[in-house]
Amino acid sequence: LTSCALILVVLVVNGGNQGPSALLEYTAFADSSVTEAPAQLPGVTDKDMSPTLPDSFYKQEQKSEKLYDKLKKTLKKADKEDKQMEVRTNEVKEYITDQVSSIALAVKKQNTKESNLIREVPETVGPAGPPGLEGRNGKNGANGIPGLNGPQGPRGPVGSSGSAGPSGEVGKEGPVGDKGITGAAGPDGEPGIVGVSGVEGDVGPSDEWKPTGYDCPAGGTKTMRLRHCNRKGCRLETFFAGEWGTVCDRGFSTKSAVTVCHALGFKSGGSLFRGRFGVGKTQERMWLKEVKCGGTEGDVGDCQHAGWGDVRGCDDGMAAGVCCDGQKSGELGKRVGPSDFPLCPAAQTSWARLRVCDYHRCRLEVMHDKKWGTVCDAGFTDTSASVVCKSLGFKEGGVARRAGGGVGMIWLSNVGCKGDETNLEWCPHSSWGRHDCDHEMDAGVCCIGKGKPAADKAPGPSYSCAGGENRVDSGSTRLVGCKNAGCRLEVRHNDEWGTVCDGGFTEKNAKVVCRSLGLPGGFVVKRYGGNYNMQGIGKVWLADVHCNGAESWVGSCRHKGWGDNRCTHSDDVGVCCGDQPKYDNVRQMRTEGIHVPLCQPKGASVRFSEHCNHRGRRGDLYQGSYPQLSAARCDNDSEQCRVEGCSVRPGAVSSMSIPAGMRVTLFSQYFFGGSSRSFTGPVDVRCLVSYGWNDRARSIRIESV
Repeated sequence: LTSCALILVVLVVNGGNQGPSALLEYTAFADSSVTEAPAQLPGVTDKDMSPTLPDSFYKQEQKSEKLYDKLKKTLKKADKEDKQMEVRTNEVKEYITDQVSSIALAVKKQNTKESNLIREVPETVGPAGPPGLEGRNGKNGANGIPGLNGPQGPRGPVGSSGSAGPSGEVGKEGPVGDKGITGAAGPDGEPGIVGVSGVEGDVGPSDEWKPTGYDCPAGGTKTMRLRHCNRKGCRLETFFAGEWGTVCDRGFSTKSAVTVCHALGFKSGGSLFRGRFGVGKTQERMWLKEVKCGGTEGDVGDCQHAGWGDVRGCDDGMAAGVCCDGQKSGELGKRVGPSDFPLCPAAQTSWARLRVCDYHRCRLEVMHDKKWGTVCDAGFTDTSASVVCKSLGFKEGGVARRAGGGVGMIWLSNVGCKGDETNLEWCPHSSWGRHDCDHEMDAGVCCIGKGKPAADKAPGPSYSCAGGENRVDSGSTRLVGCKNAGCRLEVRHNDEWGTVCDGGFTEKNAKVVCRSLGLPGGFVVKRYGGNYNMQGIGKVWLADVHCNGAESWVGSCRHKGWGDNRCTHSDDVGVCCGDQPKYDNVRQMRTEGIHVPLCQPKGASVRFSEHCNHRGRRGDLYQGSYPQLSAARCDNDSEQCRVEGCSVRPGAVSSMSIPAGMRVTLFSQYFFGGSSRSFTGPVDVRCLVSYGWNDRARSIRIESV
């Protein structure tokens, strides 16, 4: 219909009221090639005057007729569709009328029926009739709205451990292991086909070889060879650890050259040559120096030398050369000693293992919470390595070397063994899982000699604060990282262990903890987490704990809520079950990891402040060395530093007052490392920044001058 309307608009505009014939007439003569007919001449008919029309005119006329026919068909179709639409419209009207009439009739019948039920009210009221029969019971009322939930009941006791679940699916295939060590060279191949004999030469003046006019003879065995020969000598090479290398001429004598020639089958011996060979300098490895042969050795590697790979002081231009005399007529020598470095021995127990070993080290891994993990080499020394090796049955100890390459947990850091511990676990170290390392820093160990690991782990020291153990666990409460001074308290919530903040933690709380673990007594170790190595990891679950003393465990005491606190692990509380130990001096307390305030022996002191212009927290330090400046520990551990009469010093130093006769040296790193700056009294340093000191003072030394 839209198309028809557009065609009609065109007809009206171009043809006016003359109809489609006008359109056809207009279109037929639109061709500009048709010119106006000339005026009729006298005696000439219209036929004679008719012009000859071009073919395009007739084609255009045919096209117009087709368009006209198509238009008529379209209009006829549109008219038919209009009639069909009118029929459908009438049908819809009749349907709606019938439906409305039916509804109206039904409503009228219902109204009539209800109206017939209405009775007129009598004008007079008669006497009251007898009481009617008792009515039937009404229907039950609808259910009321549910009431509010009642208060939460008390926490039930901890359930017993469930039975072990089924075994899990087989884990994914582990990563590809480290590349293996290159194997030793294989045996020589079968001899090649003998070539065609050459033309026999003239008889020489002598049957002995002479070093004139000919290159020195080459030769070799599986572990030693002479190559790159010229008229003065051949370069001596030896095979070790899967690689050929040269020998430094430092200490290499004529006697050693003769020994080498004898071992290569030249009975007449030979001579030493120092100088360039046919290839000059090369990039081949140098294996030996200070070689001193006795004359009977079958290989240069069996002679006395400085050690395989120890060629300090030598370079590639110092490779030793040998020129052997005569013809090969003797038996070839054979190396007796090793042709490879010995691998560091691997070992494994249920608590520690050495794995992924090479010539220099094995990676150290320890077991904790049923998981293997590595040890960070920060602070890891040969002493700690020897403790590991001895605990694995290597009586001669071992050495520490960085290994790297581990995966999973890094369990320990800052390990500092003294040497008399029976296991790495008993050495001072940071809390399990607490570190600032990555697996590139994994510690390695190379044990010396042969060892046989013990079947059981050697017992550790007895800690009275946890019933003689260094760890005690009830499933919901545990004491870990124990020393005689105390243990870190941890509680379990949502299947995750976390610590407890020491704010408001009282002796009554500590007794509830100890009783829940079946241990006597109980007292609080404040600022237990002030020592970084004692701090826990993960959540700080509880704060502001208040027990009345009758609770079954510390989690049912009144507190702020699980995880609702702003505490950090420096606020972790410690608990000791048993009698509180007594200490005479700070050295004893520091050995147990106890927080000790700064002691004040008699004498002149330096006043420090944590902010410029002597503002903020202040503290006095006396003559001595303070390797780890911190507000959480006393670093002057001399015997005179008594427990009584102490005060806390600032954790940061920004200003200080130095009296006459004293010199203060500040260091930017612990244990007097990093950059330093000294000040000699009397001087009032109001702001260290103005003196060019922009670092935090991590250790301090105070001396008299």
